Amino acid sequence: MPKFQDLKISLALSDSKRKISDFREYAERIHEYAASDDAVTEAFERAYFADKDFRDEKEMLPPPGDAVAALESELLPVLAQMEATGVHADAKELRDIGEELREKSKNLELEMIDLIGEPFNPNSAKQVQYVLFDKLKIPSGKKIKTGFSVDSDTLEEIGKNYAIANLILEYRSYEKLRATYAEGLLKEIGEGGRIHTTYNQVATSTGRLSSESPNLQNVPSGEGYPARIKGCFRPAEAGWKYLVADYSQIELRILAHLSSDGALLNAFELGRDIHAETAKFLFPTAKEISKDMRRIAKTVNFGVIYGITGFGLSKTIGTSPAEATGYIAAFFERYSGVRAYYDALLEKARTTGYVETALGRKRFVKGLNDSNQNIRKGAEREATNMPVQWTAADVVKRAMVSVAERLKRGKFESRMIMQVHDELVFEGPESEMPDLEILVREAMETALPGYRLPVDIATGSNWASAKG
Repeated sequence: MPKFQDLKISLALSDSKRKISDFREYAERIHEYAASDDAVTEAFERAYFADKDFRDEKEMLPPPGDAVAALESELLPVLAQMEATGVHADAKELRDIGEELREKSKNLELEMIDLIGEPFNPNSAKQVQYVLFDKLKIPSGKKIKTGFSVDSDTLEEIGKNYAIANLILEYRSYEKLRATYAEGLLKEIGEGGRIHTTYNQVATSTGRLSSESPNLQNVPSGEGYPARIKGCFRPAEAGWKYLVADYSQIELRILAHLSSDGALLNAFELGRDIHAETAKFLFPTAKEISKDMRRIAKTVNFGVIYGITGFGLSKTIGTSPAEATGYIAAFFERYSGVRAYYDALLEKARTTGYVETALGRKRFVKGLNDSNQNIRKGAEREATNMPVQWTAADVVKRAMVSVAERLKRGKFESRMIMQVHDELVFEGPESEMPDLEILVREAMETALPGYRLPVDIATGSNWASAKG
């Protein structure tokens, strides 16, 4: 029996598409009850219906397995503690970065004025359209309701021949880093120099946690300013460090286990580079695998999990739809167990109406038997990628619960402070780092019995240095 019962989570567990975050909407839709406008009365109403739904399952859709409900319940206090603890950020460094980025943006504006001969706002799509297509007479591209597109893809294409497009892209990049991260995160720093995000268990379509107000999962990675921004996240205490633990290719490894594909399992068991292995049969005549070949293979590997089409893959890797479709076909020919797994999964789902994760979490999928091919194909993509993505989400959640319990039992000062996709971030005394690494690795790698899920772990003085 779950230790806690959350109405929003209970509804999402019963049907992942039945998400209700507002109590008034919940009361009207589920119980045909008009909630009171009085705050005190509403508090009693919330408690009443929470208890009612907890004891009377007839009011809800068939509940998921106990393991799923227990996991989400056990995760609640873990997330609450992380939210309360928060993450320390260096306000001065963020402010300095923001000022530098503002100066760079101003210099780019001046450079664009010199090039064009008149000032314009690079953030205004309408003014950018005027500069590119009316003033400079650049051949137009993708037509949209307001004229011609000036999105990143369009500007990158135009930038092959016109410098102004590259300057606009660079300007936009600096402005996003400044407004969203350098200055945006600065505004979120509260008492004690810490940022307190909120983790949502039911907001995403993949079952993963989301981070809100602010979103710490979108803090950029990479060299230059992204690394400097990430480096602003560091322990406030002297002698403390960060430890970052990241699952290695978790979705591909889960796919290998779910499909029991021998080639995939063998490659992982032998510690081979799975993207290089895929590249070998995608490019059978190549004497050696180049970085670009590996990049294409990596895109194919993960694209298959997400149900990517030949057309979608062609746009991502910059090749023809026919060639991209050939890559996907080659993947399924080499990893035939994956094809057989997907076929069996869809056959069963067309009868039951749902698919499920390794933990038993169900998701109902409409349209699998629809006569409209577009609707049916979309439903098939949804059905095939759910078990892998949601199992990965369950693994991370189980690991978080396990780590929290072990930290408490071991009386560690170290604490878990962030969850970012397949990554958990900790801070603690440097003296605890060796033991913390052992604890975290054991908890994460054994989160799903029977699955081999290696974890990459590194430590550093801040998030950037620990992330590598």
